[in-house]
Amino acid sequence: MLAATGIAEEIEGPFVKEGGAEAAFFNALLFVSLLLAGALLLLVLTRIRFTLVKALGYLAFFMAAFLVGETYTVACGTDPAQATLASLAFAFSATFSLALRPLSLPVVLVQIAVGSLTGAVIAAMVPPISLMTMLVAAAAYDIYAVYKGPLKRLLDGIPRDSPSQSGGGEGRGPSPLTPFTVNIGGVALGMGDVVLYGALSSLALLTPTLDALRMLLVVPSAIVGIALTLKLVEKKGYAPALPLPISLSLAVYLIYNALRGF
Repeated sequence: MLAATGIAEEIEGPFVKEGGAEAAFFNALLFVSLLLAGALLLLVLTRIRFTLVKALGYLAFFMAAFLVGETYTVACGTDPAQATLASLAFAFSATFSLALRPLSLPVVLVQIAVGSLTGAVIAAMVPPISLMTMLVAAAAYDIYAVYKGPLKRLLDGIPRDSPSQSGGGEGRGPSPLTPFTVNIGGVALGMGDVVLYGALSSLALLTPTLDALRMLLVVPSAIVGIALTLKLVEKKGYAPALPLPISLSLAVYLIYNALRGF
């Protein structure tokens, strides 16, 4: 929708829109820096008061829901003023529902939709080579953050008897890190992971040309990666959710394009 209506070309962000290796390296470095800064902020807030982490999470989700609503309603041709009102209503209702019923299936589906569509917006901000570089860099950072970096400290700081933990767990309650996580069947998947899955799906569908078959091959590859990640979650309680899905899906993406002669 964003590509067909031309809205994608109007979306601006902190990233460089030029192509080339230098721009891709800069965008990847900036993206990982933002991820690290966010993780450090969460870690600091947990040392002050955990309720501040929750407040920041709801604020971030509200802003993402508003961004998604505004972008896609404008893409549909809605009057900008009406699009803003509709987006505010959607963001308020989605955030309020998430606060009340984080385990509800409709709420989970809204979270996934917001995350996935946010990923499509990010994909529209950068050239394909930059997006692939950002995805690889994010996957590499995810390994460090979960096993050695700030996210490990954050996860270790969550009481083991809490209902569920970020990245996994068999508890029936929502993850203490909700709304930064999506609670699915006792597993807590990071919203950031959902965002990057959405960006990857957009890349598979649109680049270098519109190709639904390519997306239908790449997305299941990511799902296989998620399934393998869940095996790691069963052993450790949490695991980085990006490396395996990103690696498998990008491999399929590149092989498909090479075979098609792109």
